[in-house]
Amino acid sequence: MLWTEKYRPNKIIDIVGQTEFCEDAIAFCNANEMPNILIHGPQGTGKTSAGIALGKSILKDEFEFNFLEVNASDDRKLETVRTKIKEFASTGKMGDSPFKICLLDEIEGMTIDAQNALKRIMERYSSNIRFIVTCNDRNKIILPLQSRCANYFFGLIDKDIILVTLRRILKNESLKEPENLEKFVVSFNGDLRRCIGELQAAMINGSDLNLRIEESLERWEGLVKAINANEQDVVTDSLHGMIYEGTSVKDICNGLHDAVLHGNYDRAIKYKLLRIIGETEYRSASMTPRVVISWMIAQTL
Repeated sequence: MLWTEKYRPNKIIDIVGQTEFCEDAIAFCNANEMPNILIHGPQGTGKTSAGIALGKSILKDEFEFNFLEVNASDDRKLETVRTKIKEFASTGKMGDSPFKICLLDEIEGMTIDAQNALKRIMERYSSNIRFIVTCNDRNKIILPLQSRCANYFFGLIDKDIILVTLRRILKNESLKEPENLEKFVVSFNGDLRRCIGELQAAMINGSDLNLRIEESLERWEGLVKAINANEQDVVTDSLHGMIYEGTSVKDICNGLHDAVLHGNYDRAIKYKLLRIIGETEYRSASMTPRVVISWMIAQTL
């Protein structure tokens, strides 16, 4: 079984690194009431897991009947909101649950029309349903929708918290802690999900964590070298491939930033690349991932 699923939080107290949300979530459970919620932040920080854990904590035994999870990046069309989501929101709840809960994951994948339709459903069926929506980039969510939710930012998780989590998992799996675990954690920039997945792969395959650390670092260092050598085809294929695989622009910028910052490059080149990387992350709030990455590549010419 995948460790990312086996050790997914089932209760609020199992969520790590997101103190503000957890404190409020406990209060919601005690009051048996909650607002609509928007959770935004980088990949691998526990947004979806937090939404499911909150749903289970409030709905209890009726969770299976009164909870709907929709991946909005897959079901992004207006028709999905008008059919699947509206039907769930408009039908009565089962059992003693205070209301139904709909978790919309990666809501930035929804069209503007679909987001506007969702806003209207939130208003019309507020006595019957609450929504938990997640996204990587809040700026891609229409303001009227944001304003109807309590907003929580899930930042990158501190390496010490990730270390504690990984050590707990290794203990539960009766596995010895590998060497350089701390360095391994640092190489994934606060992405707990990736750390857990990569650690499991390393333990199953019996591979040295140093190799995975080196592979992670070499990936970014190789890209920076290709950028510096004006190997545009290599850079374009690599970066657009990452976007296609689901790597966020923020994670790409973080990886390139660390490789440039610690690399042995001429000062003028280093500062030029850092400026481009910083501006790319800033522009990603208002541009699609593919377009902003293409913009970044063009700036390096």
